[in-house]
Amino acid sequence: MCPVLEALTALEHPVNSKIWIAYSGGLDSTVLLHASVQVFGAPRCRAIHINHQLSSSSDRWVEHCVRTANQWNVDLTVDKVEVSSGNLEYQARLSRYSMFRQHIGADEFLFTAHHRDDDIETLVWQLFTGRAMIGIPESRPLGPGTLWRPLLKTEKHELEAYAKQHELTWIEDESNKDTSFDRNWIRHKFLPQLQQRFPQGKHRILDFKQSTLPLVKREPLELPGQELTIEDIRAWLLAHEVNSPTTVLSEIQLQINARADANPEIEVGRGLFVRRYRKRLHLVRVHEEFSPLTIEVGKPIQLSNGNLTWKNSTQGFEEGHTLLCTNRLHLKRDQLAIKDGGMHKRLAKLFQESSIPPWLRDGWPVLCEGETVVSLVDIATDTSAGGGRTSRALLPTWHPYD
Repeated sequence: MCPVLEALTALEHPVNSKIWIAYSGGLDSTVLLHASVQVFGAPRCRAIHINHQLSSSSDRWVEHCVRTANQWNVDLTVDKVEVSSGNLEYQARLSRYSMFRQHIGADEFLFTAHHRDDDIETLVWQLFTGRAMIGIPESRPLGPGTLWRPLLKTEKHELEAYAKQHELTWIEDESNKDTSFDRNWIRHKFLPQLQQRFPQGKHRILDFKQSTLPLVKREPLELPGQELTIEDIRAWLLAHEVNSPTTVLSEIQLQINARADANPEIEVGRGLFVRRYRKRLHLVRVHEEFSPLTIEVGKPIQLSNGNLTWKNSTQGFEEGHTLLCTNRLHLKRDQLAIKDGGMHKRLAKLFQESSIPPWLRDGWPVLCEGETVVSLVDIATDTSAGGGRTSRALLPTWHPYD
């Protein structure tokens, strides 16, 4: 049996669980999708393609993925996202995994096509940037499901051999050759020279891979009475897939004990900060607050800092009705309250009562009908609004990017 099929056959997971395959259309994910269909059957597999809209060829890539999925009788989900400005590689990954989490259900799996060469590149990058050399984990929780990288012990040339044997076709992303990105420089410049000089050098790098740290939940970190160790902080950050340099972890240790009225903030990545709130450490991503826009009740919308969706309710807004979606930065002083349970309550008090951290409040979606605030999403809704419905009632729900 070839290495690709052997890796998938060796997996141990529930027999009838649904398997999602992250399908970019490139060689690696094409091999993974094809092999998964061979091993598990098309009915159990579902492909998911994220269109980041970063390339002029992105629509053509979607068309290719649709044709291939149809050819292999695999259901395909295509999601379009808008990537914020800044570090495009990081922002694309953030939006991609946010969409993955929205689709993966309990006891379901998402397969990604990371292989051994990716693991080696990651270890080199971690070494050069002063991080713990943990490489790529084989699996981790993803929402209610599990992310799995079944090809992590398979080499790139083995994937290429599989693609050639089965006459697969795939797309080439031109950005993969751009050596201004660290990972591409390591792949195209550093590792080829290393292998030419030391033929086994690339694989020796795997010997430096450290053991996986204890699994920590992807949630705010409770501050214990005793001092947190560097490894405690590192394990917590790794649960969020953040591997910061040791110097940064030391700074977090120092800032934890700042005075009670201080608001320590330590940058652990581009646009990513550790902050303290109510005796907990929080990992905070800085997002650009969205500008006000008109939305239609029942239609989900992606904002710059999260996704707004809808759920059925006995009291809510009429499907198809239009509302203004804004945030408190764009409200007038006399609009900073909402009618809740027959009383007008200030938004600031509602935020405080709901334990919403300060850094989320300015970007929290507020829905208005005319000049009147009718919903502080997921916190308070003016149930007197939206009367006279002729269709089903819906309530908004908020999924901020974590």
